[in-house]
Amino acid sequence: MMLNSIEAEKLLKKDVILSPGDLEKPENRWVKHCLNVGEAAERIAKKLNLDSDFAKSAGYLHDVGRKFNHPQHVIYGYNYLSSIGYEELARFCLTHSFIDNDINLVAGGILPEEAQMQLLPYLESHKCNIYDNIIQLCDLFCLETGFTTIEKRLLDIYNRKGVFSNTPEHFKRAISLKQNIETLMGCELYSLFPEISDKEKASSKADHKKIESLLEEQNIKTK
Repeated sequence: MMLNSIEAEKLLKKDVILSPGDLEKPENRWVKHCLNVGEAAERIAKKLNLDSDFAKSAGYLHDVGRKFNHPQHVIYGYNYLSSIGYEELARFCLTHSFIDNDINLVAGGILPEEAQMQLLPYLESHKCNIYDNIIQLCDLFCLETGFTTIEKRLLDIYNRKGVFSNTPEHFKRAISLKQNIETLMGCELYSLFPEISDKEKASSKADHKKIESLLEEQNIKTK
């Protein structure tokens, strides 16, 4: 079965957003993040002449597992959507956290062996496609408050979650992901998002250097 984006939004909010004010509750910031990822995915997919409504639905539901369990939201989200017949969208619950569907390219360090054994067969059997990449990219510049630069978002992630042996490659591939999709679109990513301020865009190089400095402080090579 498939969902259009209107139905996907309803499913995202089901049992969580019961009144307009619920969207502003701190514990529901993840819902606003999902809405922004959906909006961003739609814009990019349109530019690429892809199914923009499908991309929007995938963006809306990529973090739906947070309804049930934040730390294990990728598994809970996949199981939830699969159990109600939305296998095609369930994949994004798993793939959004892993750039190019590579289990080692995840923020927060290499996953424990048990988690790898649980996720690796799926990631290896589901070759990364353009929709996976779009959601992975959007997850890296969409906040609950709106859109920002990838560098600013990654700097925040690395400061909060820490830097690990896989962080330099995660950073490198995140930037490459942005560049690859820009090449496909034939334009700069941020040109689709006028909401991102000129100040934020101008600071992206400085934020890039801050990330490199953060890695160097932890004695992690960036190249």
